[in-house]
Amino acid sequence: MWGLAGYRPEPVTDVAGLRGAHGDHLRSLVGRRLTRIRGLCYVAEGDRCTTLPVVLEFEGERLELAAEGFDRLFVSRDDLADDPLPDTDDQDDPDQEVAWADPARAELDVLLGATVTAVRALEHDFRLTARDGGRIEAWLLGGLELVFACGRAVQLTNALDALEITVEAPDAGPWRRTAVDLPGQDQRAPDRS
Repeated sequence: MWGLAGYRPEPVTDVAGLRGAHGDHLRSLVGRRLTRIRGLCYVAEGDRCTTLPVVLEFEGERLELAAEGFDRLFVSRDDLADDPLPDTDDQDDPDQEVAWADPARAELDVLLGATVTAVRALEHDFRLTARDGGRIEAWLLGGLELVFACGRAVQLTNALDALEITVEAPDAGPWRRTAVDLPGQDQRAPDRS
């Protein structure tokens, strides 16, 4: 997948699937300190940009995360242990430099050494009005939020075939949150009116 040898994570598209396939792994992150963040990056206009996937390390545990489409999240734990580079035949632009790198963002560096207190699934409210006036509404799996004891949270969200990394106060943004680390109900749901 993405030209990375041996990387074949199975997608999850809803909270139940995420909990069923990865709940134990995500629960194991609670109480651990974040020790390293890196992503597969390419150079664009002189800056390194993280594309996919992103790897976070927590005192002996790993979280490997990628996204695709509107609601496909790929979670794994040890598929990328050797930091494989993509096969250049599989890239859109084989001349573009691609390498594993620290996203090098000060707001992420502040979280290094911080302890995870909660892991939440993030869903966004998808609405579509058809030409005939019919409406489709659904909550789509959008990513993960890791809450830290320092009062900050990192949100790893699907940006249509890329992963957006933001650091916010917990509960920031228009997301419905569902605890993944503990059985629980939705923690917050935006108004659907």
